[in-house]
Amino acid sequence: MDNPLEAPCGLHCGVCFLYRAGSDEALRAMISEKFNLPMEKVVCPGCRAVSGFCPVINEQCATYLCAKDKSVAFCSECREFPCRKLMPCADQASALPQNIKIFSLTMRKNRGAGEWERSIMDVYNLYFKGKMIIGRGPVPKD
Repeated sequence: MDNPLEAPCGLHCGVCFLYRAGSDEALRAMISEKFNLPMEKVVCPGCRAVSGFCPVINEQCATYLCAKDKSVAFCSECREFPCRKLMPCADQASALPQNIKIFSLTMRKNRGAGEWERSIMDVYNLYFKGKMIIGRGPVPKD
């Protein structure tokens, strides 16, 4: 693994609001208020850098711990992949990229880290800003 922003679950920490809060004071203030945490506690350098201790869940991430316990760098390397921890859920789907974890992990595993790194931001953009075409997948909105 070359990129410390690649979380075991397949998310790219670079798009996480907690990571982005490190360089965006307004975002940091909003997160601080929303989660009732001091401003200095809402910044995260990435899941691996903090051993899965996410500031807003008040515990070590269960997915991070699972990958560590099973000695895998990514969930897709586990014989139980995909598991319930990665299961998509409509709750907060418009704000959280939980639903792309399986796609992200599979893309990284099948196409390699380099292609994943080059493509993942396009995946996030299509997820959050695209338009779903049934049978074709998401496309950029006009």
